[in-house]
Amino acid sequence: MYEAYIWSLVLEAVEREGATISLRDNDGNTPSSFWFRSSPSGIASKAHPFCHAEIEFDQCPPLEAHIGIYVSGRSKVQHECDVAVLFKSEADASRANNAHPRFSKTLLTVECKFYINSNVGIGLGRSFLGLIHDIQNGERYFVSTRATKSVSQLFAKHNKEYEIGLSPMEPDLEVRLRGSFEKAFRDFKSEYYKP
Repeated sequence: MYEAYIWSLVLEAVEREGATISLRDNDGNTPSSFWFRSSPSGIASKAHPFCHAEIEFDQCPPLEAHIGIYVSGRSKVQHECDVAVLFKSEADASRANNAHPRFSKTLLTVECKFYINSNVGIGLGRSFLGLIHDIQNGERYFVSTRATKSVSQLFAKHNKEYEIGLSPMEPDLEVRLRGSFEKAFRDFKSEYYKP
């Protein structure tokens, strides 16, 4: 459910930036019940009627926001994205060809770590740096429920986007992360806006 919580913050950010949001299943229909992935799968998976959000900004290519999909990295290796926002055209092509979306067509990805009784170790921080090296384009974020100084220092030194200690019980951190998402969508809109 932590991924769904972060996904909802992404949707709040796009809404605050003026987007229209529609909920859809893999066939493009409006779902009567919403199916989240509870483990990663391909975007074309028919194991369940998995759902996503379609995002439309004026004068911009449409986007989709997903939970738990694989994307193909620069190395052609598949990587799990806990939350991913990608171009709808890429999502459509990936579903039609039963392929993973290309990293270069993802606008935003979020790595989510939900820990209750243990801290996020430096190994997870290093893993994230390796992941974003292979899916380098776009906005890449690391969020977790538990704060650790070493991981914060690592990301700060490498100038990476992160929010550590984030939960619904920490509204100040939630506002800051949503603001980072809003900035990413503001920049996306400015790329396509024609006055």
